[in-house]
Amino acid sequence: MSDADRVRIAPVVVPKASDVLADRLRDLIVAGRFLPGEALPPERELAAESGLSRSSVREALRLLETEGLLTTRAGRAGGSVVTRPGRDSIARSVELFVRAHGMRLGALLDCRLAVEPMLARLAACNRTEAQLAEIAEIHARFEASVDKVPAYKRINLDWHLAVARASGNEPLMALMEAVAAPIRDAQEYRHVTTPELRRGAVRAHSVILEAIAAGDGEAAFKRMERHVGAYRDIALRREEVADDAVGAAAAPARLTGDDA
Repeated sequence: MSDADRVRIAPVVVPKASDVLADRLRDLIVAGRFLPGEALPPERELAAESGLSRSSVREALRLLETEGLLTTRAGRAGGSVVTRPGRDSIARSVELFVRAHGMRLGALLDCRLAVEPMLARLAACNRTEAQLAEIAEIHARFEASVDKVPAYKRINLDWHLAVARASGNEPLMALMEAVAAPIRDAQEYRHVTTPELRRGAVRAHSVILEAIAAGDGEAAFKRMERHVGAYRDIALRREEVADDAVGAAAAPARLTGDDA
């Protein structure tokens, strides 16, 4: 039999024991067999029941803790207690992905454009009076911060997050929270934060706030879409200019007749 005709056995990939245990415990937690606030069996007991070493059990518990499904209490009366992952755990994971990949401002603003108009629409439909008062109070501080760029950036972020919270949609809120801070901290942000643009943002926030106060979801959607879309377009144009400048600086100099 030639090598070409010989039956070949594909490599066998055996999962880590700790991953298998983590999968089983995760399924039990998600299915409600272990409830939030309830302690898992002690490490020693888990090792005996699973047939795994205590080091593998500890590794499985650490994995679930990083996922926000467990908290570990130290001490004699401690152990692993089941928790319910909060919105902040999703936001942290997405924000870490954004920062690790060094995503540019334009890409982050594309994400905002896909999410924020819907958040504004939902806020107009779902907001409480307390949430409306919070958005209005932040807007008043936003108007007063136009000439104070660090405060303006912080309050601008606070306003958009307040609108997101008023939407009542947890997944969209988590996504907005994940991209908001990287947008604020983006190196390119300073190029699209001119006095004229800041005053324009105040006007845009005013009309969005009016629509949310009136419960007009369609107007809130369109006004937020126009606001975030215009800002994104400016950012993309500035990025293109910056890229062209970098490319020109990196290009090799060519001799002209005068140079010769």
